[in-house]
Amino acid sequence: MQRLWRGIILLCLFIGFVLSKSNDAAILNEYTRMSNASLLWGPYRSNLYFGVRPRGIPHSLMTGLMWYNGDQVEGIHKLRHSCEQGDVMDGYGWLSYDPRLGGTEVMRDVDNHVDITTDFVKTADDGKNWAVRVKGKPRKGFEGAKTVMIFYAGLEGKGKLDLENEVTVSGIADDVITLKGSSPELGKFSIKVSEEGKDNKKPKSGHSVEKIRPATNSHYTSLTVPDENVWRARDIFLTFAQDSVAALAEDFKDDNAPPAWLLYTLPNSEAQTKGRLHYVQKIFEGEFELDVLYSGTRDDELTSQSVTDMIDETSDVVDKKFKQAFDFKAPFNTEEFTAFGKEMFSNLAGGLSYFYGNQKVDRAAVDMDDDEDEDSSVDKVSNVVEEGPHELLTLVPSRSFFPRGFYWDEGFELIPLLEYDADLALEIMASWFSQVDDDGWIAREQILGLESRSKVPEQFQTQYPNVANPPTLMLLLSRIVNKHRHFDESKNPNFFTVDSYNEGMSLGNAYISNPQLLKDYVAKVYPNLQTHYDWFRRSQKGAISEFDREPFSRSEAYRWRGRTKDHCLPSGLDDYPRALVPNSGELHVDLISWVGMMARAMKDFATVLGEEEDAAEYARVENAVIRNIEDLHWSEEDQCYCDVTVDDYDEDVKVCHKGYVSLMPFLLKLVPPENAVDRILPLVKLIRDPEELWTSFGIRSLSASDEFYGKGENYWRGPIWININYMILDALQYYVEESSDKAFKKEASAVYQELRQNLVSTIHNSWKSSKFAWEQYHPDTGKGQGVKHFLGWTSLVVNIMGMPESL
Repeated sequence: MQRLWRGIILLCLFIGFVLSKSNDAAILNEYTRMSNASLLWGPYRSNLYFGVRPRGIPHSLMTGLMWYNGDQVEGIHKLRHSCEQGDVMDGYGWLSYDPRLGGTEVMRDVDNHVDITTDFVKTADDGKNWAVRVKGKPRKGFEGAKTVMIFYAGLEGKGKLDLENEVTVSGIADDVITLKGSSPELGKFSIKVSEEGKDNKKPKSGHSVEKIRPATNSHYTSLTVPDENVWRARDIFLTFAQDSVAALAEDFKDDNAPPAWLLYTLPNSEAQTKGRLHYVQKIFEGEFELDVLYSGTRDDELTSQSVTDMIDETSDVVDKKFKQAFDFKAPFNTEEFTAFGKEMFSNLAGGLSYFYGNQKVDRAAVDMDDDEDEDSSVDKVSNVVEEGPHELLTLVPSRSFFPRGFYWDEGFELIPLLEYDADLALEIMASWFSQVDDDGWIAREQILGLESRSKVPEQFQTQYPNVANPPTLMLLLSRIVNKHRHFDESKNPNFFTVDSYNEGMSLGNAYISNPQLLKDYVAKVYPNLQTHYDWFRRSQKGAISEFDREPFSRSEAYRWRGRTKDHCLPSGLDDYPRALVPNSGELHVDLISWVGMMARAMKDFATVLGEEEDAAEYARVENAVIRNIEDLHWSEEDQCYCDVTVDDYDEDVKVCHKGYVSLMPFLLKLVPPENAVDRILPLVKLIRDPEELWTSFGIRSLSASDEFYGKGENYWRGPIWININYMILDALQYYVEESSDKAFKKEASAVYQELRQNLVSTIHNSWKSSKFAWEQYHPDTGKGQGVKHFLGWTSLVVNIMGMPESL
């Protein structure tokens, strides 16, 4: 009988185990299906003012919008398509946006005298349908402006896309233009460009050309282009426009030229309806509205009325979700700052992009590790090849200037997203870590495909496998584990389970709330993380025994590879001053700090997996880094952390340019809290000193007393950068909470409170005056400068507004 009961108990345990595993697998499968559906479609061509493509289907449907002013012949020279730094805009970007649901974008186009609004929505539950409502409103003083709008759709890869309407030489008279297509990945689908039910006004001039090209009709053409060339839709359209002008010029003299809005109409032809790149051109006078409706299912096609309902619902949901994610604290818990914060975050999230293509890599460049001078003028053996194809889901720092993935930026960009949609942040991280090659290297810039490459100067296109970048993605690992450990269901009511899932907004906290999902995720990315961590430490190893150094650890010292006399691009702090002459004996304090942070993050992920031996090894490295930072990089004379080089006798010399580099051990929390008075308090005083780093707008990147302050390119030699300022606030909060010294806590708290208010005011004031977020801010005026429409890490302002008002 005893054996029988023991057998029954074991059987029950086994069945419970099997059912548990089966349920875990069901949850993972269902989550994956739903998440993929909610993220299938999006404005993933973020380099355009508006362009939709699917995620994860490289050669597929690509769409976009273009427009120009039709009042003047010269208007076409200001044709809008891709976001450009030189475009004269009174601001542009997303007012409200959720990557799983959609949102509202406004482009205030000064040159073309019109404000364009796009409301993008999609059915997130099945991922099959999406729509965009395009509205135009002439700017004040140009109420009767003529606006020419072009929508295009191109199909790459296998499949077909055909026009259903009848075309004549005068265009298409129908209110609804329908394209029907199919592909192996998308199945059957339709695209409708609809003015049905819209009260749009079309211009008339009485000119005879209107008999053959009336503005009351839509104008249309199509052609077949090679794969990977749909992105050139603007150039192709301009070629059509030139042909149109040439055809009209033969029939009309200068004194009888047709109005400008008709000059560049597309050459309508019944014979040109079976191409794979289709253009629909419409001409409006005054305000206008049209819908583009994509239906991936014939049983439940979208209508203009259903789109109206979806727009209203999406707006309400995004408002609620944003306020739930970001609980702004005084004095920023007002309607004005909530709207500001939502716009900042929405523009970050609206930069979510999907890239696919080859990357230019030089694996044969001579490694300069042992050279005394790593100056770029030294000849290198090179062998640039294209590797790939690769695919990447990523946020971008700036849609106009940096529309591609940056390893150094991405970790900071994901910090706000982690609060709003942790699941999406983790998916982006997984996409990045899938880029790890066999050695463990990740290219610091992801320039995938011809469209991405077209935005990068040739000298910066090639990536080098010995060059690293600050591993900011690792900043997320410990945050993810901490969020999981402290997950509060009452504050996150829409967390995902298979039974409760019913709409797109429920996705967002599945990995954080469900232990098995998180463990499955960690198990998936952990091998690549290990390979990357090992590569990072191995490739950037610094010399210890070669120069008779005697720190606590004989292995933990690091030097950035690829540095030149004037630049250390791998560090991310490009022109920040280092030792005057690059030397193989250099050691960089920011780099060893990043390695220490990596070890801590790897320790946390190993703990999730129950890899106790791994966790112990990572903890050992973390401790060794902490000890070596003290032994190698602390300068008692300068009261800060410094780089190290060697003199002519191979003796160590501290290189102390007070600024962001000096703060890195503190920023990455590698100074033990018990050393708050001896180590951190001097750094807090350095931060607060107006003669050094303090300004009323934020913390400057280099001390005002440094000989290189404001000199040369002055990129990281004085300007205020929001990512580092955020890290300062985060570190101050940590050390105030962890320290027991009352005097330190009082001084650090005062710096924290004033700095937080200064930073938000700087970004907010610049945004109000210029309508843009900026790459950096001037230390004397607080004015935004550098790259405009730079959300990247500047969007961290939403996290800053959510920090406590005081400590």
